[in-house]
Amino acid sequence: METLIIKETLKSKLSVGVEPAVDYLYSNYSSMLYGFVLQFIPDQAEAEEVLTMIYNNLAGRLEEACNATLSVYCWMQVEARKLILDYKQQKEKRLNGHAVPGVKPQAYYLKLLKGATEEQIKVFTEMFLHGHAKESVATQLNKTAHEVDRLLKDSLLILQKNLQ
Repeated sequence: METLIIKETLKSKLSVGVEPAVDYLYSNYSSMLYGFVLQFIPDQAEAEEVLTMIYNNLAGRLEEACNATLSVYCWMQVEARKLILDYKQQKEKRLNGHAVPGVKPQAYYLKLLKGATEEQIKVFTEMFLHGHAKESVATQLNKTAHEVDRLLKDSLLILQKNLQ
C-alpha cells in the first residue's frame, strides 16, 4: 500500500541523493502511477516503458516537486500526463513515418481535446499545461473546486478516448 509522501520527507531523501529519493518515490507510488498510465496506454509493455521514462525524467526535477503547490503525487501525475502525451505524439509520428514540422506539444494536446467544451479546455490548459492549482482555476472561472474537478475529469476522459 502506498503511503502519502510529504514534501519534507522527499526533501530529506533528496538531501541524501537523487537515487534514494527516486527509489523512495518508486517504492511508494509506482503501482498507483502505473495504474494511472494504463488509463492512457492500455498496452502493459508500453505502459511499463512509459513508467520507466517518467521516473527517469523526474529524477533531475525533484526540487520542483518539493516547491510545487501540488502534493508530490499530484505533481507526478501532471508530469506523467505530459510524458504520456509526448510518448503518444512520438508514436503517432513513427507510425506515420514522418515528423510533423512546427507542431508544438500544446497544439497536439488541444487536438486531442476535440469535442470538449470551452470550459473543459480552459481547465485542462490551466491545470495541465500551466500547472495552476485547482483553487486558482476555480476562482478564475468563478466555479467551485468540485466543478473544476468535474471539468478536468471530463476533459481527461475525452483525451483518453481520443488517444485510443
